[in-house]
Amino acid sequence: MEESNGLPPCTFGTPLMDYFDRTDVREALHISPLIGAWELCTNNIKYTTLDTGSQWVYEQLHGKYRMLHYSGDVDGAVPTIGTQGWIATLPFTTVDSWRAYMYGGQVAGYVEVYDGDFTFATVHGSGHMVPQDKRPQAHYLIYQWLNKQKL
Repeated sequence: MEESNGLPPCTFGTPLMDYFDRTDVREALHISPLIGAWELCTNNIKYTTLDTGSQWVYEQLHGKYRMLHYSGDVDGAVPTIGTQGWIATLPFTTVDSWRAYMYGGQVAGYVEVYDGDFTFATVHGSGHMVPQDKRPQAHYLIYQWLNKQKL
């Protein structure tokens, strides 16, 4: 099935775009009426680079909200090693050291927990789209974390 609206054929994004452009959804997400229609693919975003990227967000939320950051360990777009690098610069203390967690009798990934309820986990064998690449493992990881169960 080929997509319209200039979307790549592999995305099948029209239903998603239609959903996010519904009035009730926009209201629930507090999206201003001044903001245009949601687009799956656009070249209209003007990116700028900050020295700290989004790291400041984690620093501001630390200790106020539980946070889970996960990464596919074969992600070529945002490699795990880079994520580990910026996490290492955060002023967080490790409370549960890097260790494997299991799903279905197999290593599903690795996890490390920091003070202030910050958790970093990998999903073994997954790329950038963890819930798409490793659905059962992603579900397990997120379910366990949401329910405050040890991985």
